[in-house]
Amino acid sequence: MKNKIIFLEFNGIPGSGKTTLSNRVIADMKSADYPVESYHQIIKKPSRKNLKHLLLFLFRIKPSSFKIGYLAVMYLITNKKLNHENWLRVISLVVLFDFYQKKNRDNVQEVILVDQGIAQQIISMLYESELIADKYVIKLIRYAKKRDLGIFIVNVDLDIKASFERLTKRKGNISRIQKLNEASAIHTLTIQQNNFNKIRKIIKELELESLNVNTQVCIDENVLLIENYIMRIQNQ
Repeated sequence: MKNKIIFLEFNGIPGSGKTTLSNRVIADMKSADYPVESYHQIIKKPSRKNLKHLLLFLFRIKPSSFKIGYLAVMYLITNKKLNHENWLRVISLVVLFDFYQKKNRDNVQEVILVDQGIAQQIISMLYESELIADKYVIKLIRYAKKRDLGIFIVNVDLDIKASFERLTKRKGNISRIQKLNEASAIHTLTIQQNNFNKIRKIIKELELESLNVNTQVCIDENVLLIENYIMRIQNQ
């Protein structure tokens, strides 16, 4: 690695425990004075309500970040999911990728955990639809790898029924799936899991390094597994 920054992307279906797990890793490593933080705590996102701020933000984005937006749009077109809601996700993807590039340029030792990363955004764009074409998924992930930004993946798994049960108990941040009845929610989660399986296969084929965890296991075991993974990456 050209520097020691690590972007650890957690991906998995809603309710699988991505945020809970990443928060525990952050809390545990911070207690040992380790430089680790959540992406949500340090990025300064532009507000859609402040058009001037948004335009200034977009003006400062590195040109190479816009390619990820182009690839995301082509991905939406080939999968017939180009709509207003997904345009906002394309912007989020560009903002995320630009953040990766600028933080990477700082050349500091730091670990940033991301629970709404590239793979997660790709799945969210499809929502209840099966992945039709993977051409631009491959291009997106290949481009991210080519930029050599220190992106690593944690694939978070949990039984679909157990994920749904966790969602029914969640308060505060209500997802779209929580608004569905049980049969529809299980159906949607199944589609999303199938799509994740396809994208994870691509990630493996393109040799973007990843770690698999199952949150059915004791959380302490998974936290230790991820911390050891981070240490191994930094010692490469």
